[in-house]
Amino acid sequence: MTISIRHFGHWDRPMVGIHMAADGGARPRARFLLCRPLGQEAVRSSAVFRVAGERLSREGVESLRFDYHGTGDSPGDEGAQSLDDWVRDTLAAHELIVGDGGLPVHWFGMGLGAVIALRAALLAKHPPRHLVLWEPVFNGPGYLQALVAGHKAELAMMFAQPWEQIAASGKVAEPALPGDVLGFDFGERLVADLRALPDLNVLPALRRGLRITCAVRGDQPHPLAAHAGLAALKLHTVEHPTDWMSSQAMGTAIAPPDIPRVLLATLD
Repeated sequence: MTISIRHFGHWDRPMVGIHMAADGGARPRARFLLCRPLGQEAVRSSAVFRVAGERLSREGVESLRFDYHGTGDSPGDEGAQSLDDWVRDTLAAHELIVGDGGLPVHWFGMGLGAVIALRAALLAKHPPRHLVLWEPVFNGPGYLQALVAGHKAELAMMFAQPWEQIAASGKVAEPALPGDVLGFDFGERLVADLRALPDLNVLPALRRGLRITCAVRGDQPHPLAAHAGLAALKLHTVEHPTDWMSSQAMGTAIAPPDIPRVLLATLD
């Protein structure tokens, strides 16, 4: 299994990625771009992306997982980013993994990374063949509320007190956006983008000829259920849901086993 660090991107938006070649050095049967979520969700799901890359490699598939500019190991001002910036980053990563263009390329995106991937797929000169959206953000304002709620829940766990008692004691400041939430700086541009984010719409990508698999937790109605009859759209129920905003997900030793299965199913 050959692993290498890749430095790529425009000179003013450098990025870092981890490339995994197909096991055995043979010509890969396909390529996968793995688009991570943001903030604590990216940190806590890191094992998912490592395991996915390793499994794909063993099955003869090349992959690239990367950090958007200003996130993770990629340089840049974390608080100065926007969704459009990260869409351009995804397109740059796609150009890197496409290579000679002789193999099908598929994308996997989790959380906000799924939203970014869906947007980028509409702009790619040579779009991916299959797009896997894993627990995507369906509503921007709701996502912002979940971030703040997650921050309060972590503080309640830390102090072993309900949030209301912590807030009344003045021990910590009320989390606010834009601002530092769950240890990450959500800047004005990104928060404005998320407040204006429309509900997830896969129809333009389907009309462009992409195949899409969308996975959500089983304890909620699937927001795309109305489109279940479309041949190019597959709806998947997450077998082992995890709250990636919670520190309880930190150090998860076993990545959800249905993720590699779903990724490999796109190759059929």
